Amino acid sequence: MTKPLALAYVRVSSLMQVEEGASLDAQEATLREEATRRGWAVEIVREEGKSAKSLRGRDKLTGALERLDRGEAQFLLSVRLDRVSRSVADFASLIDRARRKHWGIVLLSPNLDLSDPSGEFVANVLASAAQYERRLISVRTREGMAQRKAEGVTFGREVASDFLPTYERVLTMHGAGESLNAIARTLNQEGVPTAKGGQWYPSTVRAMVTSQTAKALSQ
Repeated sequence: MTKPLALAYVRVSSLMQVEEGASLDAQEATLREEATRRGWAVEIVREEGKSAKSLRGRDKLTGALERLDRGEAQFLLSVRLDRVSRSVADFASLIDRARRKHWGIVLLSPNLDLSDPSGEFVANVLASAAQYERRLISVRTREGMAQRKAEGVTFGREVASDFLPTYERVLTMHGAGESLNAIARTLNQEGVPTAKGGQWYPSTVRAMVTSQTAKALSQ
């Protein structure tokens, strides 16, 4: 019988950690031991010198997620939540993606296994926190637009309130230097719809970041 395959993700953020290698080796040893205990085959995915503040810009993790989506592996395994992501919203999107694509997430700290009731509880807490964060973004964006209007700034087409968090996220990603292609690819991978409920294209992102609304918000 073929063993389930776990992609064991190990990451360090600083160049010093990369050069010393101790942290990566320790993570790898711990995850190999856990996979053996569970009766899984394991493949190590190493990401060196990368921050976890966002899922973007981490090619090794992106590749692992794509393999999981295709059914080439069954579990994403890591020692801690902060090795995968420091963003609650990003991690909540991973949880949703795992459910939709039928693969599992197992973390050793916090103890998170989506096949276990306690893991499901933790996942729900994270998802709730992410929803709260998105609502705060929506409120801040709405307040910013109201202030600009009070100052006499003219906006373009009105942005629907439920799309404001996505609109703000696109502007933030673009402001951080993400390319139009990268933004569209990330949103499509996460299943985030456009304002009209369709797929994202570089031209879609360009239209948003060059709109009168975006320009007014940036003033």
